[in-house]
Amino acid sequence: VDAGWPAAQATSIGALMRYFIMGSALGSFAGGFVDDAAAYDPADYPHLGQAHLLAEQQEKIDERAFETGLSALLDGLALQYEGLGRGA
Repeated sequence: VDAGWPAAQATSIGALMRYFIMGSALGSFAGGFVDDAAAYDPADYPHLGQAHLLAEQQEKIDERAFETGLSALLDGLALQYEGLGRGA
């Protein structure tokens, strides 16, 4: 609010950050895939041919996803802030 955000929007931003961080901490995207190549039959899952490799890269994938999401979130908030006529 001190930076110029309307109170309701500042509250929403605080909640958004909490949800984003907590959601990222609660689960892993990459960890949701088993490391058995036979688990993903190409007839049933034509786009998961290498999904069995995700588990071994879990930390790297999750960190990169968090950084990508945080950057997108902050960029979007910056655009909204500029729209308030208060952005630098």
